[in-house]
Amino acid sequence: MKVVSIDFETANRYPASVCAIGMCTLDDGAIEESYYSLIKPLNEVAYFSNMNIRIHGIREKDVKDAPTFNEIYQEIEGYFSDSIIVAHNAMFDMTCLKEACKLANINKPKLRYIDSIQVAKRIFPNLDSYRLNVISDYIDNELDHHNALSDAKACLMIIVQAMNLSGIYDIEELCRLLNIRIKNL
Repeated sequence: MKVVSIDFETANRYPASVCAIGMCTLDDGAIEESYYSLIKPLNEVAYFSNMNIRIHGIREKDVKDAPTFNEIYQEIEGYFSDSIIVAHNAMFDMTCLKEACKLANINKPKLRYIDSIQVAKRIFPNLDSYRLNVISDYIDNELDHHNALSDAKACLMIIVQAMNLSGIYDIEELCRLLNIRIKNL
């Protein structure tokens, strides 16, 4: 089964205000493909807060010609079938996906997901923090933090490390070993 990582950046505090997405696919232990797009938030949530700009550096001018969530959804929906989705702090990204779909009048996808924080806590139990940048430093993974594609790749590298350390390369079997419940969106 494929493992697909996902990461969203938002324009403001509203989860539906997605302004960037990064996705990567892991198949047979290797990152096979990746997807990145800036996203023009829909009018109802289109403003960019200074706090979010400070985090990811994306401004309204950067997305003025970008596709909307409705437009990119056609490109990303294929990633969700026959896959386990993984995100770092998955509740945030799954809420973004759900709320962006709702605002765009798209049925939310039926998908299964896990949180890479849970994986990291079980594989690296002695870290002081499980922030993505801390884990990336620990596993010697280069990270451009809050770039959605870089964050998605880093999230997937946690899974790769867990697989390499455990010797288990099937994501469902790995989750059973680590006692991680695969959730449904």
